[in-house]
Amino acid sequence: MTYVSGLGPSLAQNIVNYRAKNGAFKSRKELLKVPRLGEKAFEQAAGFLRIPDAENPLDNSAVHPESYPVVEAMAKDLKCGISDLIKEKSIRNTIKLDCYLSEKTGMPTLVDIMQELDKPGRDPRSAIKVFEFDPNVKTIADLREGQILPGIINNITNFGCFVDIGIKEKGLVHISNLAEKFVSDPTEIVSIHQHVQVKVLNIDAERKRIQLSMIIN
Repeated sequence: MTYVSGLGPSLAQNIVNYRAKNGAFKSRKELLKVPRLGEKAFEQAAGFLRIPDAENPLDNSAVHPESYPVVEAMAKDLKCGISDLIKEKSIRNTIKLDCYLSEKTGMPTLVDIMQELDKPGRDPRSAIKVFEFDPNVKTIADLREGQILPGIINNITNFGCFVDIGIKEKGLVHISNLAEKFVSDPTEIVSIHQHVQVKVLNIDAERKRIQLSMIIN
């Protein structure tokens, strides 16, 4: 758990201690009862943490809690339960994703949701490499222009996205540096919690600002 976005060794240990004292978690929301695990850490980590046998089947999937209302709306429109939506591919195939587009939910997010509903409870460790930040980068002072670093997107705006590279300061990838083509909407290229490789373009240590690029060549 120490490599899960938003956690680290201290919060990971707090989760283990809470579970040892109170028993297995019954829902993702219960994670908010863990000492020092606040809303921001929950937002970053929840999608990576599974709760087997939870009342809400989405708690045992990679669907992030912020997307639960979208899935609930799908189930309501199809007059079925969330469990039915997960179990029956024939039901999911009738969903028209365009109906659920909004300012907060773009098509990439909707596609991700459908992919996760297709394989609920899958252990991501069996299919993907465990994510790790660069162990040599512990503070902004360790950064150098031209470095290639692993990161996790933790915020998307209309002018680009912010990437967690394992230090206190988050780096900005401006929309012009998202891809080697014109991008009008960052969500066409990136999604929240996506793992990416970024290049360090500029470091302003005094103002604690880091400019990154996803164009690596």
